[in-house]
Amino acid sequence: MSGTFTDVLPPAVLSRHRDLLVAGPSRETVWPVPSRILASTVAPDDGLTAVTTRTAARTMVDRLVRDVPALARERTGVVDCTPSHDEVRASPRERYWSVPSPVDLTGTSMAVHDCMETLGEQGAGDRHLVFDSLSNLLMSTDSETVTRYAHQLLLLADATDAMSVFPIYTNVTDGTDFERLKHLFDGMIRVRRRDGTREVRCVGIAGAADGWVRLPDVGTAPGAEAD
Repeated sequence: MSGTFTDVLPPAVLSRHRDLLVAGPSRETVWPVPSRILASTVAPDDGLTAVTTRTAARTMVDRLVRDVPALARERTGVVDCTPSHDEVRASPRERYWSVPSPVDLTGTSMAVHDCMETLGEQGAGDRHLVFDSLSNLLMSTDSETVTRYAHQLLLLADATDAMSVFPIYTNVTDGTDFERLKHLFDGMIRVRRRDGTREVRCVGIAGAADGWVRLPDVGTAPGAEAD
């Protein structure tokens, strides 16, 4: 079966499922799908907090603004947890917060809270949340801790009636860890590649398309996956 992303997840369905786990075998397979979810959700006056543990903050923001048509750069904040700096830094005017390590979960939670508060003060409507990958955390922190942390971030986003999108890569994530985490979410989107084309399947999402759906329009621009 082939279709567009709105065929898979109509806006009315997305409005009832606000916390989504996006699971696939690798970063390269999963990467475009969170942006497509946000593109179907974000309204012109909404804001977005992006949390990155690997990709450079500027690259991640550029990518999201490019791929989510209604998203404005001035309503996009980023929490930079890449291990490229050695101190906490906050620049609300620039909507940028840095935390020295992706496993500084307390610092990251506080930064996400501050970012969402700042976006609200700057006039954003719903304030959505996207995390680059829970798998990056699971490689250095136990799953119980990561589960508590993800739950805390979901509560922050739920308080603003927003969409939360969390990718996970099954090629580097233990099956037990994956099972523990998936129960936090309203629903899950599985992603795979067949014959060079991405396919998605919705799990636990009432009203979504049944079975695997090919998404030929979910491509990756040349160089887009390079950090």
